Amino acid sequence: MQRHFWMGISLVLTGIFIASNLYTMLPLQKELSETFHVSIAQASLASTFFILPYAIGLFCFGLLADRFSHKRLLLTGMACLTIVTLLVGMAPYYWLFLLLRGFQGVLAASFAPTAFAYTFQHFQGKQQAFVIAMINTGFLFAGIFGQMIAVYLTGAGDSYQTVYVGFFFFYLLCLCSMAVTLIQSNKPIKKTRISISPILSFFRFPPLLKLYGISFFLLMAVMMFYGSFEVYMTTDHISFPFSLQTFRLIGLIGILPAFFAGPLQQLYGARSVLAAFLLCMTAGILLPLWTFGTITLVIASIFMIASTSITIPMVILLIGTFAKESRASAVSIYSFTLLTGASIGSILAAIMPFHFVLACIGLTFASLSLLSLTIEKPPFLSQQTKQSEQTTFSK
Repeated sequence: MQRHFWMGISLVLTGIFIASNLYTMLPLQKELSETFHVSIAQASLASTFFILPYAIGLFCFGLLADRFSHKRLLLTGMACLTIVTLLVGMAPYYWLFLLLRGFQGVLAASFAPTAFAYTFQHFQGKQQAFVIAMINTGFLFAGIFGQMIAVYLTGAGDSYQTVYVGFFFFYLLCLCSMAVTLIQSNKPIKKTRISISPILSFFRFPPLLKLYGISFFLLMAVMMFYGSFEVYMTTDHISFPFSLQTFRLIGLIGILPAFFAGPLQQLYGARSVLAAFLLCMTAGILLPLWTFGTITLVIASIFMIASTSITIPMVILLIGTFAKESRASAVSIYSFTLLTGASIGSILAAIMPFHFVLACIGLTFASLSLLSLTIEKPPFLSQQTKQSEQTTFSK
């Protein structure tokens, strides 16, 4: 039990530092522009050149995680990522900086599908749902933490390069912690030829297709809400009592339900919890549509994060249940779908009026809540849940 506790801590902390690199360059675009003598638009590519390779890498490592040792894949990916992270900070030219950021994104993608596959294999019942929820909560937290730590490290070293030196040591610590805490797989991994046929079959299976459809909108809504609100604050010059960064931090109160993901899943089932928290998003968004103000916007922000912190692990649990032996591949498709939705959401946020965004999110998530109820319940889920309730987690 104690070993599993430290395994979970190691995976969660590593996930936070991995996901933070998606956001570290957002507050440093001016710094990059001045250092490399490029425009702000060109400096923004520092994020794009990480996110796109990261999304593509999820496919590759999802396939690999179904065929190779999870621990070995996690350690190898983290070791390579640690080295490349240091090299990014040393790049003398912007084209080389972007190229290394691309490699960094691909290597960072080794974590998510492999970590989720590892969690399905080595955790059971409440522990499994809790660890998955905490890893995803870490991903949400990283959206704020990544920007804050980047600003702090840059200020401490008077250069963006300090960010990569700092993350070199963060990743080195994560590598050591996983090497010490993670146990090898008890079940032998099949050495089969890599094929995309399992991926194609996922899209022919209605429950997985519905879950991927829901996944597409989860982070899209978050990006649209905060991005559109930032544009609204800037262009309309509204009076707001605190900054957008503070507004986001207050919204993180919504991660608290994630700590109860395990008990909620066992009491009501993943499908019911998913439907309820998709409806929670709708309820939160309706408030500022009904009466627009600081309090209702803060409540909407908290409800949005609360919904996301629960719906994401429930979607992963259901995908893992339906995908059976190809869980890593199935989760990699989910991750790619999630990031694609987030990317499109950030684009839409810049062109859609904030009130229209609120209406779209409310309508979309009310529809997704109904869609989630049409997902069939696996016949073996009830029996599996009963067995996991009796498990003592003595692995």
